[in-house]
Amino acid sequence: MNLKKITFLTAHNWISNRQGGFHKFAEAAANAGIEVVFFSFPRPYYGYFMHQELFNKKSIKELQKGITYDVGAAKLHNVTLTTLKLPNSANRILSDNTMNAFERFSFTTFKKFANKWLTGSDVFVFESSDGMIYVDKIKNLFPHAKIIYRPSDPLMYDGALNRYIENEKHMMKIADLNLIVNEEGLNLYRRKISDFDSSIKYTLLSNGVDIESYEKQYPVPELLQKDNTILYVGAWDIEWNLMFYAAEKNPEFNYIIVCPNYPSDDIQNKVKQYSNLFYVPGISPQEVPAWISNCSVVMVPYVTDFYKNRPLGITAKYYQAMAAHKPIVAYCDTPKLKDAGVSVTYNYDDFISAVNKAVKTKTTNYEFDLSARKWENITTQFLKTIKDL
Repeated sequence: MNLKKITFLTAHNWISNRQGGFHKFAEAAANAGIEVVFFSFPRPYYGYFMHQELFNKKSIKELQKGITYDVGAAKLHNVTLTTLKLPNSANRILSDNTMNAFERFSFTTFKKFANKWLTGSDVFVFESSDGMIYVDKIKNLFPHAKIIYRPSDPLMYDGALNRYIENEKHMMKIADLNLIVNEEGLNLYRRKISDFDSSIKYTLLSNGVDIESYEKQYPVPELLQKDNTILYVGAWDIEWNLMFYAAEKNPEFNYIIVCPNYPSDDIQNKVKQYSNLFYVPGISPQEVPAWISNCSVVMVPYVTDFYKNRPLGITAKYYQAMAAHKPIVAYCDTPKLKDAGVSVTYNYDDFISAVNKAVKTKTTNYEFDLSARKWENITTQFLKTIKDL
């Protein structure tokens, strides 16, 4: 296939304090001279009244108009279609079909939006996000385009809303190819879809890491110019009660949370009561290597039992810390991490003990092959896979 234009349907903004694999895939496409549309969705009308990084009036209005960037040898257009999507709590009284209908409805028709921004797309790449509700409309409007589904975070995990489970099943069955991130995701889909191997076209393609970025030396960010800095950088919510407990137990350690998902006002106010606990509402992706490489310990303190119904496997945040040879302490994540040499804990006191031990370790080498996960190799395989369809 001679690729001239790819549309990525993603929850991300192109410029954001969170970076996913879609940023890397889109960047690789643009560097190859392929026009790119970064379709950020959902962006509900009620988002006008919010003050989050992705949901706020200024950002949504800019994306409605469309923002064009020069990336590599091509143009990248970051756009959105604002809709009447309702909060998930409305699903308690409204049917799944009604919820989907509200989420698809916009005062600008999808056809008008698509004719302006999506025309000419050879491939549509869907993230595991709400954007998949448009797959049928896209198939009808662009019957010759290929459909790729890239479920970096599977939606049909145990306990998920039925609407998301059914939407994802439909997405996987209609896609020309599903690019599954890891064996954990594959096993989940085989468990949830009875005829998975006979009805779903798929291959495995992991996420990656810019190894070289984490092996360099950088000026130390101001907040890390302290002793014993225990750092989390990520977009998943964390176990805040663990952080409060750890800050009290280890007053000589500085716990730093960098996350673009704003915690509640109560949590933010409580953080301010501690002299050794800090919350940062996200940093740019370009800053992440400097933060990771300059902390004492990288921590991943997920919400208790979060990992049990989420087939995330060993994620990119671990790749980053491994590339920087930083000691890592995880809380409530996959036991598989232990095979790579990561300290994984499942109660508060064990977490604190592991941090105490990790602080004394300057560098750590891991039993994990990062060379096969260089983003350069992953994105090359991604483009080749699409061209071979």
